[in-house]
Amino acid sequence: MEIDVGNFTRVKGNAVYAEVTIYTDPDSGGENVSLYLKLPYKHETTLADLEALAKNEAIKQMRAAADWLAKNLA
Repeated sequence: MEIDVGNFTRVKGNAVYAEVTIYTDPDSGGENVSLYLKLPYKHETTLADLEALAKNEAIKQMRAAADWLAKNLA
C-alpha cells in the first residue's frame, strides 16, 4: 500500500482540507481510495507536520471503515 498526500486547502478558522489517496495495490494497478480530510492548522504548523497528520488520519479512517464493514456485512 502507498499513501499519497496531495493538495492542502486552507479554510476559515484553524483548519485545512487535505487530499489523500491510498493505493491498495500499486504494483498491479489495483484500486485506490481518495479521502478529503479536515485537519487542524496552526500558524506554526509545517508542511511536513501536515503531511504526517494527513497520513495518520487517513490510516485511522481506513481502519474505522474496515471495522464498520466487518461488523455490518458479516
